[in-house]
Amino acid sequence: MRTKVLYLIGAILLCVGCNDSSRTPADGEVYKVDLDEAVNPFDNIFSRAEIIPLETVDSSFISWMRKIYPIDENLYVYDYWLQNLNVFDHKGNFIRRVGKRGQGPGEYRNMYDCYIDAADEKTYLLDVNGYIKQYHTDGTFECDIFLPVRPHYYSMSLLDEKHLVTWSCVNAEDGGGILIIDKETGDSIQSCWYDEVMFNIQQMFPFYRYADKTFFSTALRQQTYELTPKGLQPAYSWDFGKYNISKSTLEHYLAIEDVNERNESILNDCGTDRLPFHLQIQRQNERYAYLALKRYAMSSRAPYTYVFYDKRQGKGYAFDELADGCRMNAPLYFGEDYMLTDVVYEEREQYQSVLPESEYKKLEDMKEDDNPCLLKLYFK
Repeated sequence: MRTKVLYLIGAILLCVGCNDSSRTPADGEVYKVDLDEAVNPFDNIFSRAEIIPLETVDSSFISWMRKIYPIDENLYVYDYWLQNLNVFDHKGNFIRRVGKRGQGPGEYRNMYDCYIDAADEKTYLLDVNGYIKQYHTDGTFECDIFLPVRPHYYSMSLLDEKHLVTWSCVNAEDGGGILIIDKETGDSIQSCWYDEVMFNIQQMFPFYRYADKTFFSTALRQQTYELTPKGLQPAYSWDFGKYNISKSTLEHYLAIEDVNERNESILNDCGTDRLPFHLQIQRQNERYAYLALKRYAMSSRAPYTYVFYDKRQGKGYAFDELADGCRMNAPLYFGEDYMLTDVVYEEREQYQSVLPESEYKKLEDMKEDDNPCLLKLYFK
């Protein structure tokens, strides 16, 4: 039995990529960041901040925003809890909702993720049960894309003009977590990322797009990959020195034969020296590579350490707060000139120290039942 387990460990470590076992996690750029050297983000990264209140009406109510797509002066806001995609103008005035939740023609049941292809004017809504609703960006339903049978689908992204990509947290023996999908037929043309399910399930949104490329990462591995129709290629990795999650730590978990014991061991180690953080949201623009390190994986509003690597200067920055006592929430949009995150009613007072008086007044005017506001942070 022990020999079989060790064989499976070797197979998992060999096959996390897509048909390219010759590459190692050291391939690609290495972004070194000292997490102990905290910085003031307004001295090093941001130039100014603004507030955008989102209009609150019955049809625009928001519970928990997960993504924002700024397109043609409008903001497409994806609500993960309520499974809605609402459209606001750049000042926060509500315009419409894309699609409708229900059982009728063109309606969706469970929207677990979405992707908007502004260039092609397509909106894709992913249902956990294995299909994608395709709409025009004006909200008109176009077609269903039925996916291969899987236990669940958690996340998706565009890959290129012909392909979508999906993410499922599955055991290695059930197939690769990533499926590359033909947009016309819904057929899978490639499957990859065979890894321990408890490593996978801590990161439910592993894709992001930058410069017409799709990138992929997971919560316990510090390597980020570029995904192509042929598979994964190492793009860059993070190096946090003494805080790195070691290869021996991951091998230790994989060597635990009892699944329940293995899972419990991973969860118990969250927040300890062995697993000090989980790698969560990653993004980049021309200047910065960005990463949110989540300290306690099982909480949706857990404390984050925000990491920026300045690609021009070859220097890393890390911070927990925008200012003393002011915590920033995870980004909903990360662009070339600015990023967007949210401010909820209960946390609004802490932003007084980072906002001009006229902008903070918008938070003071919030009511308890209002939608969250957006915090717009401009890069230097």
